[in-house]
Amino acid sequence: MKLDILAFGAHPDDVELSCSGTIINEIKKGKLAGIVDLTRGELGTRGTAAIRDEEAAKAATIMGLSVRENLNMADGFFELSEANKLAVVKMIRKYRPEVVFANAFDDRHPDHGRGSKMVSDACFLSGLVKVETILNNEKQTAWRPKVIYHYIQDRYFKPDFIVDISDSMDQRILALKSICIPIL
Repeated sequence: MKLDILAFGAHPDDVELSCSGTIINEIKKGKLAGIVDLTRGELGTRGTAAIRDEEAAKAATIMGLSVRENLNMADGFFELSEANKLAVVKMIRKYRPEVVFANAFDDRHPDHGRGSKMVSDACFLSGLVKVETILNNEKQTAWRPKVIYHYIQDRYFKPDFIVDISDSMDQRILALKSICIPIL
């Protein structure tokens, strides 16, 4: 399935907290979008990995996502390794998005910065023909997204643009209420 937008988050709530309104806006316009979580958020203070899986599935339904996957990297400990970068490359090549969203480059949680770097590297690597990946016993073809945007989380940085999500706010709030962090 080809997606228009593929959002990556280090943890199962990163995308909901940071750019769910923008994604919902685009889905309402007919775009296909999905999320790939790098970890299951198993080190999180509130909830377990199993609970986070359930919440991520609920949020995906509320947002209207076409797909949601989890790469099961180690929360708090995943590294910028070749194997992890190739796992992200496989997702980019599988879904062939035009636009990728990723964590901010610098943030309070070390996974966010590492996840951002990993996704950025993978967006480049996914377009190289000589980087070979196999998914479901089939060789994948090279694909590079047109653009990658980094969403604001804990630390403010001056955005290049701001999206009005007024028309999607109610749906965004429902998605936020479905995740582990009690913010509303």
